[in-house]
Amino acid sequence: MKRYPPYKYILALLDWILINIAFIVALKFHSPEMDVFPLYFPFITLEVLFFLGYAVGIILIFQHHCLYRINVFLTVSDQVMGISRALFQAAVGFALLSFFTESRMEGIFHIVDRLIVDSRLTILYFALISFGLLLFFRVFLFRNLFLFLTKNHLYYRSLLIIGAGRTGKSVAANLRSKNPYGLQVIGFLDDKKPVGSIIFKGLKVLGKVSDAPYIVDEHHIDEILVCLDNVSHPSFLEVIGVCLKTRALIKIASPLYEIIPTLISIERYGNVPVVAVSNSTPNTLQRIFKRVFDLFFTSLALLLLAPVLVIIAIAIKIDSRGPVLFKQTRIGKNGKPFQFYKFRSMYVGSDKDETRKQRYEIFIHEKKNYNPRQKSTKIIDESRITRVGRFIRKTSLDELPQLINVLKGDMSLVGPRPCLPYEWERYEDWHKKRLSVTPGCTGVWQVSGRSRVGFEDMVILDLFYIHNAWWLLDLQLILKTIPVMIFGKGGK
Repeated sequence: MKRYPPYKYILALLDWILINIAFIVALKFHSPEMDVFPLYFPFITLEVLFFLGYAVGIILIFQHHCLYRINVFLTVSDQVMGISRALFQAAVGFALLSFFTESRMEGIFHIVDRLIVDSRLTILYFALISFGLLLFFRVFLFRNLFLFLTKNHLYYRSLLIIGAGRTGKSVAANLRSKNPYGLQVIGFLDDKKPVGSIIFKGLKVLGKVSDAPYIVDEHHIDEILVCLDNVSHPSFLEVIGVCLKTRALIKIASPLYEIIPTLISIERYGNVPVVAVSNSTPNTLQRIFKRVFDLFFTSLALLLLAPVLVIIAIAIKIDSRGPVLFKQTRIGKNGKPFQFYKFRSMYVGSDKDETRKQRYEIFIHEKKNYNPRQKSTKIIDESRITRVGRFIRKTSLDELPQLINVLKGDMSLVGPRPCLPYEWERYEDWHKKRLSVTPGCTGVWQVSGRSRVGFEDMVILDLFYIHNAWWLLDLQLILKTIPVMIFGKGGK
């Protein structure tokens, strides 16, 4: 529950209620004789009971379209566009469910068919009514009420800024001049400024960074915004570690993380992009859920992709001499080695490439920034790639055998990519934090910049995932991986 501020949960609950009301009204419009009025809860139809669950899925679609980000729900045009896209997808999804279950088949499909409305007109009514209700309550009521409460200081969230440099002052100035977000800056923490020094219009340095837990409790801080300039990555991560010991919500607005807003749509305070950092360590139940999530989707993928796997295996065998699968030692969670599987895409013996090792060391230390126009940063000798290999590498089909690694528990569906032993040896300590979790088949950098991202940017994207990992983000990344594979974006 600490992942988001309370108003986001309130807004999500309001959306869920409005969506269900819209569906019930749509049923009444289409079938006036049906007893679906909400006052008679015991007599609500099976269709309505099913939709109560489907409405939760619609809330997840809303989340995907950023409708709970403060800069989105405070902007009328962004809200209208987001609601339109989300409801269109929800209506299409419901229509597809209705279409595929509308059959005369006996058994489970017959039971499911009774739960899903098969009227296209009802779905259309639902889309129109829900759009009107959401527009009225979200845009004209909730938004204006929120702005009224924040303007009159009836609702506010206390904010502590870490870093009294250029970025910290800029954020404080932005929030002082225009602040519809209900954020009240309490002060700064900085190791380079004396305690008590005034930084911006009466706002003072309250202490050192190490004082964060004490300051948060003393001043009842709701949110910490890390705005450090001119600091090394290891020092920056140490600061994040201190902040994670507090009960406050943590966000980052720092040049060190500028790759994230460049590639990922995130929340903004005015013109300042802020990156959320979850202050909750996955517990046993969450780890079990992630494992069940991995096993379910991996088993489903292997079942559906079985014909594709057979075709690729035959093509590799016909194209060049050697085994179908390529096995290699990779480094996984906390530096533990494991046997890694891929479809062979190169000629036999191509893994013994000393030149690549030298080029990789240069790649780590050159600190190249992301540029969408630059050539791929992936280090590979293309003369060693087979004809079939060229295609399966471009579309990432060569990665499919890693589903075996997921079943074995060496990898997860989503997470940082595992590295080679000689790469691990060249990592700095802060680089190794990217493998503090189980490595994955896909991740943030694969669906964002992929092989056009420099090494340190890749590490930062992996750290962003680690700080924000939860099942919904995993599902979003899996869905985003599909078009990346189809169109071969960034592949090499």
